[in-house]
Amino acid sequence: MKKFLSVICCLAIILSLAACGGGGGGDALKGTWEQTGTDYGTVTWKFDGKGGFTSESDFFDNKGTYTIDGSQVTITREGDFADPVVYDFAVSGSSLTLTATDGLAPDYDLTKK
Repeated sequence: MKKFLSVICCLAIILSLAACGGGGGGDALKGTWEQTGTDYGTVTWKFDGKGGFTSESDFFDNKGTYTIDGSQVTITREGDFADPVVYDFAVSGSSLTLTATDGLAPDYDLTKK
């Protein structure tokens, strides 16, 4: 009987974790990221964790949407620069690297704020 109850408790825990996403994963980009000393001055990216972003610098303000697929993020800005840009990204601790796959958009080495 104890073994049966143990199995039932384990199954309940596993199902509970599966229902809430397992407690892991999530949006690796969520938060505010900043880089200083660029051609655009200080650049700040804010990812809301729900597919929306803003980016600001001394020369531009953008907002739009993003989607993550593995280690790539597709950024789609609103307005004049609405063509999607695909970046390879890597998060290591409080560092985020965005490397444009098209070779045209700027790359970023950002720090989490």
